[in-house]
Amino acid sequence: MTALERVARIEHRLRPWVVKLPPSLATKIFSRGRTWFAHRLETEAPSHQSIVSEPVRAWNLTFRMPVWNAAGMFKEGGGFDAMFAQGAGALLVGTTTSEAREGNVRNGVQWPAVPYPESRSASNWMGLPNPGHIAVATRISRMPRETGFPIGASLAADPLMDEDLAMKGLFNGFNAYSLAKADYLELNESCPNVPGAHSADLDRGLMRRLEIVSEKFLKSRHRPLPVVVKISNDVADEQLPSLLQTLVELGYDGVVLGNTSTQYAELRRKIKSSETALYDSFTSTYGGGLSGAVLTQRSLHLVTQAARILSAMTVPQEFHIIRCGGVFTGSDVLASMEQGVVLHQWYTGYFEGFARYGHGVYQRLSKSIAPFFMESSRTDTLS
Repeated sequence: MTALERVARIEHRLRPWVVKLPPSLATKIFSRGRTWFAHRLETEAPSHQSIVSEPVRAWNLTFRMPVWNAAGMFKEGGGFDAMFAQGAGALLVGTTTSEAREGNVRNGVQWPAVPYPESRSASNWMGLPNPGHIAVATRISRMPRETGFPIGASLAADPLMDEDLAMKGLFNGFNAYSLAKADYLELNESCPNVPGAHSADLDRGLMRRLEIVSEKFLKSRHRPLPVVVKISNDVADEQLPSLLQTLVELGYDGVVLGNTSTQYAELRRKIKSSETALYDSFTSTYGGGLSGAVLTQRSLHLVTQAARILSAMTVPQEFHIIRCGGVFTGSDVLASMEQGVVLHQWYTGYFEGFARYGHGVYQRLSKSIAPFFMESSRTDTLS
């Protein structure tokens, strides 16, 4: 057991007690602890390599298992050694912006974040801290390449920048990651922690950005480079048909559905009573995005509806749905697979799994989804 695994296990046992502290104190403790842990995980290099045997294919890429980290886990472009050794299906770095961002600070707390352990959920208000597209693309360019372990990058337009400058910076990011030989790119339109970047409503600004990226980048790609768009868990059901139709027509290669939510009042009923004081304090003080098990039902519903809509459409290009939000267990993954959605990202569920199983977290998950791959009629789901 590494020192990081030991710390994670101890912290997991202490969480229910820390939650009971005054909310402002609990927020400071959890926020500092999360930042410390994230930095260590980015540089962790486990000596043991897990063996995962459930590969899937998409966009002519092989993912050695159908789950990997969501954006936000490795903001500075690290994590390669840890994720490869653990057996993750891929590595996703970012989200990055054209200029470096320090992220959010309020009440003396940098990058506020808290867990709700009994509710298996969490809140964060980090504000896209990152060193910028170029810095992270440079780091990707120096990474080794391993079979079955694609490297993706998540990027967004600078939310507070003039639109023309923001789009220019975004294109610089696309080009930088392309030159760095990233295997796929994610346009993040779902962040709730910066003004103007949360696309629960599919507004004109979002549609304009999608059209510009299609015209200026997708149509001029010099090599096959899949680009997917990440949309908030709060997107309305009635908006899905037009969103998917637009993405397909503009030449995008997929959609990430789920991520976080800002439906604080609605989701409060899913928070255990012992944690509502911290929940109310955090959401009223910081807002932020909700993640974890409170989103499991909604994210499954979204990808199920999206799969149904796409099955009735004419889709000329290879187009895939990625589920993100509330993915914790093999049962969650299997529920998506039953709907034909085989690609997944996780965040809060990963951290809970790491606390329990350490660097064996992906191997444990792999064993629980093995029955899906044992059925011969489903072994070629993405081929």
